[in-house]
Amino acid sequence: MIKKSIFAIGVALLLAWQLMPSGEQGVVSAAAVLSDRTEDLGAGLYAFRSGDRRSFFLISTDGVIVIDPLNEAAATAMRQEITKFTEQPVKYVAYTNSFYDRSSGGRIFKDEGATFVAHEDCAVELTETPNPDVVMPDITFQSDYTITLGEQTLDLHHYGPSYGLCFTVAVAGPANMMILSDIITPPTASLPRDPTIANYNLYALMDFFDQVGALASNSKIDKVAAGYAPLGEGYASTAPVSLIAEQRRFWEVLLDEVEVQYNKKLPARVIPERMDMSRFEEFAGFEPRYIQIMARRVYSLYRIGRR
Repeated sequence: MIKKSIFAIGVALLLAWQLMPSGEQGVVSAAAVLSDRTEDLGAGLYAFRSGDRRSFFLISTDGVIVIDPLNEAAATAMRQEITKFTEQPVKYVAYTNSFYDRSSGGRIFKDEGATFVAHEDCAVELTETPNPDVVMPDITFQSDYTITLGEQTLDLHHYGPSYGLCFTVAVAGPANMMILSDIITPPTASLPRDPTIANYNLYALMDFFDQVGALASNSKIDKVAAGYAPLGEGYASTAPVSLIAEQRRFWEVLLDEVEVQYNKKLPARVIPERMDMSRFEEFAGFEPRYIQIMARRVYSLYRIGRR
């Protein structure tokens, strides 16, 4: 009796699959096969973790869009994970930055015919500092670009120098989820993980956050997903979009504290010691020594007029 029931269920599932529209047969309903590396963010958007980095992929009835391959091992594992959800090929790969920890490893997707998309400044940087593990973009854009594939869209926005020169904000639809591959670490505003803040263009950072906030408001986006994925408890892949304003406030406090002391014409070695550290205690990862390191970097920018 049990064998007959199982057989009947199998026949029913096969018939249901055959009756599906042909465009949907390649999409697998895979809620039960999610691995601990993959998270369903809804509406065909998935996050994929590799170490302390997170990339994303969008599944449509016409193919797959990958956001940042990360590296060869991560891209290979992500490709295997994608097969659990769909038989469709990867049609597009979008870079959110030129940094190798985001842009490496995409050859596996190029070999199956994917088109690579990136901001034009990413292409310039990758040309000037070539890496054999990085696939050069086929399509570049100046400010905004939209990838459309089946029912999915991926809007790409560049707001000038911020985290590097070509950091790109992505918005996945129809999930209407903003994706920031760095700069934020959900669930709360925090200190950057590298106190030397070498990758940040601080003189343009406030304007960047303002434009991203305006994008979220105008597009009625209420959640943001992060590409940095620290290991351990208490971290999350997504957060309310209000985190953008909260993270902006950290940088505002840092720049303000240094400027107050700088305007007193204090020497560089004294400024970090005079700063009000209590203003930073609310931010995750607070460490006075890290604030002092960042203050020296900000001071050096103020000295050359980059405010």
